[in-house]
Amino acid sequence: MNRAKRITLLLIFTIIFGIIAFFHESRLGKWIDNEVYEFIYSSESFITTSVMLGYTKIGEVWSMVVLSMLVVCYLMLKKMKIEALFFALSMMISGSLNPLLKNIFDRERPTLLRLIDITGFSFPSGHAMGSTAFFGSLAVLINRSNNAYKPYLIGLCVFTILMISISRVYLGVHYPTDIIAGIIGGVISILLTQLILNKLIDNHSH
Repeated sequence: MNRAKRITLLLIFTIIFGIIAFFHESRLGKWIDNEVYEFIYSSESFITTSVMLGYTKIGEVWSMVVLSMLVVCYLMLKKMKIEALFFALSMMISGSLNPLLKNIFDRERPTLLRLIDITGFSFPSGHAMGSTAFFGSLAVLINRSNNAYKPYLIGLCVFTILMISISRVYLGVHYPTDIIAGIIGGVISILLTQLILNKLIDNHSH
């Protein structure tokens, strides 16, 4: 993907994020939140709650930090320095951007049917944004590899992002619009990283 396409994609996702940020407190945004809430809570059970708690643990800050360090160490051991830099920078951008956005929008978390205790602002979801940056960056690296199981591994990355994101709504600590914005924020973090490392990545792929 060339620089122009990366810039175009970055602009598109930034505009989508802006639209969600502008409308998340509107009647339409609240309707989306309520409809998705009702659908997710209709499937509430002990087993589902246990699964969702497991996925939400994967998306915790400490989990993402430990997993990121393991990935970066693995890539460095394999002498994949550009890939390690790409992954680390993507996670750092996501980790810096999320608290900044949370404080800009200062949206209170939902209080209805909350299954776990948590503090801080709600928009955009840190779990959704961090997991998208992590597993999305992994998917980008897997896509550039010659692994025979590439489609399955990328599918697993996408599935994990969705499950971590859904778990936050299910557990009652985020609105669906927080999740959508978080996923888009994670994609923006990856695209920004690709733009910053544009020459290194393109030269490395030739």
